Amino acid sequence: MHDFDVRIMLQICGAVLAITNYLLVQTHRVKATSPVSLSIVISSCAILLTSAVMGLDWGLILLEGTWLVMVAVTMAVRGREALRRAVLEREAVASAVPAPVRMVPEPVEPALEPVAARELELAAAA
Repeated sequence: MHDFDVRIMLQICGAVLAITNYLLVQTHRVKATSPVSLSIVISSCAILLTSAVMGLDWGLILLEGTWLVMVAVTMAVRGREALRRAVLEREAVASAVPAPVRMVPEPVEPALEPVAARELELAAAA
């Protein structure tokens, strides 16, 4: 029987997360730049990077480290954009000119006859 290897379990968990994210994006359940997708990618990269550091796999360390930095920067940029958009919306609402208040009551239109009664009249005429 094989010995339990932590690195193999980390690699499997990281790969399953990466594949799950890929499938979610391909089936249009999440956008590739959504916070959910980026969080899954960061998690899988961190797990695979941990496995690579444990095994001193320098190529994988470079690959996963670069990928982790790129996704973290994307997440930071998206967060700043969302914050900026929220501030602009709040300022737009605060600086909006209120609609003038009408002091004269609007005339009341006569009540329209019900549609059902009109349909009966038309049916009887036919």
